Amino acid sequence: MKNYKIRWKPECSLAIIYWSITFICLFLGLTFILERAEVHWKSMIFFFIFLILVYCDYRRVIIFHKNGIQINYARFWKTDYFTFDQINFIRISGSLLMIYLKKQTLEMRLNKNADKKTCVIFYQKRYLWKQFKICI
Repeated sequence: MKNYKIRWKPECSLAIIYWSITFICLFLGLTFILERAEVHWKSMIFFFIFLILVYCDYRRVIIFHKNGIQINYARFWKTDYFTFDQINFIRISGSLLMIYLKKQTLEMRLNKNADKKTCVIFYQKRYLWKQFKICI
């Protein structure tokens, strides 16, 4: 069975803070290169931090498995897995995906090019018997 992946973004204010820190590392690396007109070890450290932050943002993904949903966060040590028994309600409205669990609610913004219909079709084909409420 094919696993479906959908990329997600954090809340707008958190995304602005995250990308500001990321680009500060890039500009500091460029500044250290231009200061000495050669590649300095400090500039390499800031470029390395910049690449790590870009990779961590690329890691944010929701993966639909056969038995549940796996949510990867930017922090590489944090991954959540929820079985379909734990999910009460799923709402997709515009670019906002809300997953209502029994104890908490998860809110995520989907990328503009995210295939929202794939998410809905996946649920309708596999888990019609659970009668998930999906609003688009």
